[in-house]
Amino acid sequence: MNLKNRWVESLLKKVDGLEGWLLGLEPFFLLHLPMMVDHLPGALVEIGSYKGKSTAALALGSQVLSFKKRPVYAIDPFTPHIEYQFTLYNQDYYQDFLSNIQALGLSDHVIPIKKYSNQAYKDCPPTIAGLFVDGDHTYQGVMHDIEHYASRVVPGGLIAFHDYDRIEVKEAVDEICDNVNYEHCCDYRCIRVVRKLS
Repeated sequence: MNLKNRWVESLLKKVDGLEGWLLGLEPFFLLHLPMMVDHLPGALVEIGSYKGKSTAALALGSQVLSFKKRPVYAIDPFTPHIEYQFTLYNQDYYQDFLSNIQALGLSDHVIPIKKYSNQAYKDCPPTIAGLFVDGDHTYQGVMHDIEHYASRVVPGGLIAFHDYDRIEVKEAVDEICDNVNYEHCCDYRCIRVVRKLS
């Protein structure tokens, strides 16, 4: 194994140590997403952060693997969604998020926006190079995030949709892929990656 592979492996171990729902190649992809859009202007934004696993992958990738070393804007209300109200996830998790980000030394590289995505327009940068969408998993929720956030992605930018295996997420994402302004690039387990063309 060469030095670069050991470096990536050490970053993946840090990410894997956090609670969250990233599996298989998903954290590997998020580590590399900032580097994949290094040539583009705009911010790194994620919708849906939970306790910071995906945030950490994006921020570590940005700070260690990318030249631009951009911060990550993390949009999440950090309160339980109604679909989890009767589960173990029925608690505020903002402090857990902050603790996880701080433990990895990423506090200066992550900008939490403690709001639902439909309330965060003014807090989000006007141009986005890389967008990770893992918020509201209803068809309406995903379409909302496409309309209001994918529209800010610069030409050539990447949009990664988590939980593409869910029916309503798939329906919304397939619609955007049918649009001539977007193209499906690849998949990393349950992440579908789409490039904005214009």
